[in-house]
Amino acid sequence: MFLRLLFILLYSFALTSQDSCSIVRQQFIEMELGSGSEVPYAYRSTAGICSSGSCCSTEMERSFMKRVKRDYASVSRTYFEHVYHNIKQRTEHYQMSIERYILHNARLSLKTCSEIHNSTSDAASSHSRQKQSVIDVYSNITRYFTQVDRRKETTVRKMVKSFVEQNMEVKKFKSVGCLKAVSNKLEKALNAAWMVKESLKFARSLFGSIRQWRISENCIEALVQMNYCSLCNPNYVYQLTQPCSKFCVNVHKGCLAPILQISPKITEWSRLLQYLLTELRYDRGLYDAVTSLNDLVHSTLVSETVEDICEHPVYTLPPDESQLTLDYHLVRLQEELELYERSFDTLPYRLCDSQHFSQPGSENHCWNGTAMSTYNCHVSDSGLYAPNPTQIVMGDPMLTQQEARLREIVAMLYQETGIIPSPTPPISLQPVDLCWEHTESDEDNMSDKRDHVLNSTTDLPYPGAQSSSLGCSSSSPFLPLLIIATICAVR
Repeated sequence: MFLRLLFILLYSFALTSQDSCSIVRQQFIEMELGSGSEVPYAYRSTAGICSSGSCCSTEMERSFMKRVKRDYASVSRTYFEHVYHNIKQRTEHYQMSIERYILHNARLSLKTCSEIHNSTSDAASSHSRQKQSVIDVYSNITRYFTQVDRRKETTVRKMVKSFVEQNMEVKKFKSVGCLKAVSNKLEKALNAAWMVKESLKFARSLFGSIRQWRISENCIEALVQMNYCSLCNPNYVYQLTQPCSKFCVNVHKGCLAPILQISPKITEWSRLLQYLLTELRYDRGLYDAVTSLNDLVHSTLVSETVEDICEHPVYTLPPDESQLTLDYHLVRLQEELELYERSFDTLPYRLCDSQHFSQPGSENHCWNGTAMSTYNCHVSDSGLYAPNPTQIVMGDPMLTQQEARLREIVAMLYQETGIIPSPTPPISLQPVDLCWEHTESDEDNMSDKRDHVLNSTTDLPYPGAQSSSLGCSSSSPFLPLLIIATICAVR
């Protein structure tokens, strides 16, 4: 009799536990992670990413990794593609608007040259020489702006002086005051415009590299632990196991560490460029500089000696749409650059918000990577050298090279603007300062909330959830009832 009772009890226990992972299999299939054949039939211990006792196999973890890699690549590619194409478009519009503005003024000066010739009795050869000198001076300052290495170009003062020499038919002359003033004003404006252009060209290369960047294997494993390891435990309702918000931020900070490493320099670069663009519109205004050149060209064409050039009244060409177009693109570029200030620093937080992870206030009961409990870690600092509790942070060789070039560009911008850089604050947190041990008092405070989650299996938002949860684990609450029923049947 005793042996018969023992056999019935063992057989009943086997029936309730033979498919303890059925609920995990069902969710695995519904989430389109696989066919379900990868899910084991028994609750077991694993040594993989989801290292605690679970219903997950190595094959399932591979499926998680593929999904994480695909989803993260999709999200990051969308964001970084947008940034890259924006800066590419602004760079092209900026350079094109300046070149067109100079070209437009060259045409106006040529028109002035023809009007002066028509009102005088100068020979055709003289008029041809004047036209060529006008074309040369505007072409030279355009080349000065577009040239990659300005050291290969002559100075602006020499360009202006050469124009005067051609028209006055003199080889050497003592430079006059207005010629110096025009040359200095034009050179300052062109230097600022050139610096902006080169900085934007580098930014296009930098954001192109960021667009090609891919997450590391350590990041993929951390994302799997955050997003999918709770699915492996049949005692949890996966839809209710939201990752702790600090845990989420730390995971994304670890994943984005190579980009967050250069983020402060990108912010510096953005602010310095905005300052330089403001100068280009006002203090070192390109419009005023080119207007002064137009005046000098007109004065030279109507003067008979070098000394007469500065004696004429100021000649101003009528305003036109090219100036408004140039100013429009400068303003739009400033607005675009302002968006890059600390934009990468906030990216981990925005990624967590966009994925609807747990918000502050649920920190006392959330998925911390191993269980539904508290997350006993601070939010880590950003970058490659800040300790991160979720993963070993890996650098990217391509972004490391770009960071070195970015530092050079920022140093050049500081020199161009005359601003003194502020010292970079050091990273103060050590790994031991980030996390602390979980105490028994914390566990006691969590018991009610954990029970609430465990008993919420009847509220699963998918068909058949109630029936599939009856035998989901060896610790099923229906097992004692089954044993009592068996004993009654024996009696």
